[in-house]
Amino acid sequence: MRKSIAFLAAVLAFTGAPARAQAPDLAADTVPAVRGEELVLNDVPTGGETWTRVFGQVWARNVQRSTLYVIRPKNGRANGKSVIVVPGGGYMFVSIDSEGFRVADRLAAQGYTAFVLKYRVNPTPPTPEGFMADMASKFGQLGKGELADLPPAVDDLTAAVSLVTARAVEWKLDPKQVGAIGFSAGARSLIRLIEQKKEAALLRHAALLYPPMTQTVTGGPRPPLFLAIAAHDPLFKQGGLNLLDKWIKESDAVEFHLYYGGEHGFGMMPKGTTSDRWIDQYLDWLAVQ
Repeated sequence: MRKSIAFLAAVLAFTGAPARAQAPDLAADTVPAVRGEELVLNDVPTGGETWTRVFGQVWARNVQRSTLYVIRPKNGRANGKSVIVVPGGGYMFVSIDSEGFRVADRLAAQGYTAFVLKYRVNPTPPTPEGFMADMASKFGQLGKGELADLPPAVDDLTAAVSLVTARAVEWKLDPKQVGAIGFSAGARSLIRLIEQKKEAALLRHAALLYPPMTQTVTGGPRPPLFLAIAAHDPLFKQGGLNLLDKWIKESDAVEFHLYYGGEHGFGMMPKGTTSDRWIDQYLDWLAVQ
């Protein structure tokens, strides 16, 4: 029983699920249909990819075929601007719903064409029980060490930036108005893109939601940055203002929000704290970029 309680606490702390969330439902048939057009970035077999619902969210795990899901504005509201959405998941899964489709829906409602990236992740045990146990053991260490980089995930983000930029005119988008927003591990991939890939210069703006605050973002361009994290997030307690301090010394084009509540991984899951307003603040910031 004690191990089960500790396991649930670790998972809840990472995923941003409510404190009284029900036990996870890992049945694949509970997952809703994919939304938006699907663009394949690497044409490989899907293998053991599984989409499951956990704590009211949908996760994609054992991903090997990276894809972009296009969520377009409706009713002629398109503004010609686009945002690539990079969900988190500790490189064990892709939080495709709370940090993907739900974010894309809000962007599309304001006229932005959103591209949700499902990138390659590390393999996890195929059974639900093995997966949850493995995840709990790893995320129980959140804020106590460094998440190892995953180059394939960075490569997938690089391919997404290249594709959206190259086909922007075809899709009636401005190739000079392409941005990206990354959550947790997705933010880490965006940091690595900025540091390592020439495609980073194609981004008009970038947003990092609860990224590893120990990072200093060494090298690369400095697009206008939106940064948001909760004070109680283990990643903030670990790194403090290190990332922000280094960035702002090189560019003051930064909007920073530090929320008192919200923990890690709040995404589009209501927490009853001011972190619930991050998406409105992000959209306000986007409007002036």
